[in-house]
Amino acid sequence: MCNTSIYGGYVRRTPRSATALLVLVTALAAGTAATPAHAAEPPVIDLGLAAGQQVNKTMVITPAVPAGTDVTEIRLFVNGGLVAWDWTAPWSLTWNTARHADADAVLQLELLDSHGAWTRTDPLTVRVRNRAATAFFPWPNDGQRTIPNTFYQGKSFDFGVSAPAGIDTVTRVDLLLGDKVIDSATAAPWTVTWDGTGPDGRVLLQSRTYDDLGNVGTSQVYAFVDRTPPSLEIGFDEVDGFVRHGGRINVASEDASQIDRVELWINGRLIRTDRTIQSNGVGAVNLLWDPAAANGPATMTVRSYDTVGHVAEHTRTVIVDNNPPAVTFTPAANAYVRGTITTTATGIKDATGLSYLSGYLNNLAYTHKAPWSVRLDSRLVADGRRTLQVMAMDKAGNVTTLNRTITVDNTAPGISYRQAPKNNSRVTKKFAVTAAATDRFGIARVQLLVNGKVVATDTKAAYTFTINPKKYGKKFTVQLRTYDRAGNVKNTAKRTYRR
Repeated sequence: MCNTSIYGGYVRRTPRSATALLVLVTALAAGTAATPAHAAEPPVIDLGLAAGQQVNKTMVITPAVPAGTDVTEIRLFVNGGLVAWDWTAPWSLTWNTARHADADAVLQLELLDSHGAWTRTDPLTVRVRNRAATAFFPWPNDGQRTIPNTFYQGKSFDFGVSAPAGIDTVTRVDLLLGDKVIDSATAAPWTVTWDGTGPDGRVLLQSRTYDDLGNVGTSQVYAFVDRTPPSLEIGFDEVDGFVRHGGRINVASEDASQIDRVELWINGRLIRTDRTIQSNGVGAVNLLWDPAAANGPATMTVRSYDTVGHVAEHTRTVIVDNNPPAVTFTPAANAYVRGTITTTATGIKDATGLSYLSGYLNNLAYTHKAPWSVRLDSRLVADGRRTLQVMAMDKAGNVTTLNRTITVDNTAPGISYRQAPKNNSRVTKKFAVTAAATDRFGIARVQLLVNGKVVATDTKAAYTFTINPKKYGKKFTVQLRTYDRAGNVKNTAKRTYRR
């Protein structure tokens, strides 16, 4: 037996006698339409195929030739082209259907008898079908994580199946992760389920689609496995665990599958829901506290949901304080100040206690801890009446702001002798010394110093002092000193006297 095929116009054959080869070459050169003049009626040959039958892949055709028929060679033509032949019974012809388009194909046998006569069988039309059906995933293969292509537990989806010969030719669709079949569907709507087994992160899923002829079509896409709940961080306006009406709970949450929403629950009641956290560009959002929440302890729960259903939860007890602190402080209203001044909270009333104190006098100073005192440099502002601002904040973020008018005076007063003996005078009896003291904001006092010691103080103009020389020896010094209301001081020059 010899099974020979023609590929690309070349003949592959098993060597025969020169006569047989000459007959074959002559027939080929004459073309498939040539029929020997002495052709006889063809015998009835069964190809084993039915008219209209669908065929695919490589077919082996075994013609059933009636016993006693004079046949020395059989050739197979498809659409008029020679594709295979055989010289020995039992007859067997191999046809690779993949070399033909998916369409109707006309098959015909040509038989050679021992007298060199050729006959052709009646044509038989079959349908070539090698194009496989394909099942497509319901999301694009672009590697981007979306809700449809992210899995963490049992999740079903439908394949979209495209079948060249009609959907009724599809027998099964398999869903595969790697080489492992996860699930199969045998009928529309071609629903499969995957529970997310496999490594976390991006994975490659595949579909295999089988039709009734055994053709197999494939497609693949990326999917994502996510078994991790969102990250969740909670922050408060001022001090951890303390909140007020109108206060904010800062929620920061991220997830590879994106955040769907975050929620704020107070004492088991849903107060706020936010769905902007994923799209606002910062991955965080402020949830306003319940304005109706009463003072005292409350149970707070914050939940974050990702798009595939994971939930992160943070529950704790917080202290609600809706009242601003009551504070008294120094310096007193209308006080005269100079240089570096100290502002101190002298009385504090608050349920949760202070967390911040500041003072402002054209410059800011603040502290976050007791003894709640700050220092300000009054020399950074001009002399005159100025506003000192003090702000106190408690742990819940309630704020009390107080303004106080004070007088800044960083200029020393003026002082001189109005009446007094001249320097180096001899004195024997009591004598008077009067001072001329001036200041923009007023004189607090004038002092008399003898031999460097204060011996008298006067708070009323005209600041008059009497000196008895007998108390201070044969030689002594006299000096005047004045203080303004802010505490600035100025001295006169010393005068020396003798008895």
